[in-house]
Amino acid sequence: MANPLGPLLHHSEPIDPDLWESLAAKIDHVLGLSPGVMVLFLGAFIVLFPLVVMVMVWRKRRG
Repeated sequence: MANPLGPLLHHSEPIDPDLWESLAAKIDHVLGLSPGVMVLFLGAFIVLFPLVVMVMVWRKRRG
C-alpha cells in the first residue's frame, strides 16, 4: 500500500528551505528588527507570561 503522505515528505528538512527563507525575509522586512532583538522579545514573553498568570491567580485567591 502506498504512503498517502509520500508527496508531502519530499524534503529531509522539517520545513521547505525556500519557503522558510522567504518567510524570514518578509518578517524581518515588516518588523524591521534584527533576529537578536526578536529572540530577546520572545524570550522575555516566554518568561514573563507565566509569571503574570501566577501573580493574577495569587491576587485573586488572596482578595
